[in-house]
Amino acid sequence: MKRLVLIGSAIAALALGSVVAYASTVTVSTVSPWAYACGHTTFANPATKTDTPDSNGCPSTDTPGTATASLTAGTLTLSKLCTDATTAKCTADDLASGATVKGLTTLTAASWDLGPESYCGAGAPRLNVVTTDGDTHFFGCLANKSGNHVDFKLDAAGDGSGKGGIVGKTVTSIDIVQDETGTAVLMNLAFTGTAAVTATPTPTPTPTPTATPTTSQLPATGGGLPLWPIGLLLTALGLAGLAIRRRAA
Repeated sequence: MKRLVLIGSAIAALALGSVVAYASTVTVSTVSPWAYACGHTTFANPATKTDTPDSNGCPSTDTPGTATASLTAGTLTLSKLCTDATTAKCTADDLASGATVKGLTTLTAASWDLGPESYCGAGAPRLNVVTTDGDTHFFGCLANKSGNHVDFKLDAAGDGSGKGGIVGKTVTSIDIVQDETGTAVLMNLAFTGTAAVTATPTPTPTPTPTATPTTSQLPATGGGLPLWPIGLLLTALGLAGLAIRRRAA
């Protein structure tokens, strides 16, 4: 009985451990840089894309520009820069740099620190968060900035899209986006939420080989005395007894 209790306790502990692992909260501090131009995205570190007007799908009204994203020693640098163009015209280009945050199914906190002379505007660098209901929410840099620290308000009040924030919602993607003219230098990245769990595939069992049946072969005499001497001995004894009885008669 004691063994059954111990086994049951062990199983319960394993089950509880599985639940805790599934619902664990983690903080992610690394991201995957990307660069975008005119419908094309490149993931790399560093990643670079160029807007060439009237070429590679870029509108003829765009101005030449370059978007670059890189992650070095935990510092994310995002830029969108144009040659011979006003800030407003460069911002209007179909061009952006950014980075993707992976490994979370919810986002409960997000923050970073700005490097020296880092750009921080109303719309960039911003967080773009897509939830399972298909809505895209965005949270701007300037509205959440205090000194050189940016701590995002993820509720309805902080949601620049006006779609109610992301508190209590499951997310499908999280991206940092720099699509305004300038260079953002982001340090001490921190994104907290529920860890995404990758299911471990169940291994395919190896079929047990079927044994080839064999016909049992019993030994003729076993491991003891042969049977025929015993039969002769009993016969001899029987004849001897008969002879004794006749003599006695």
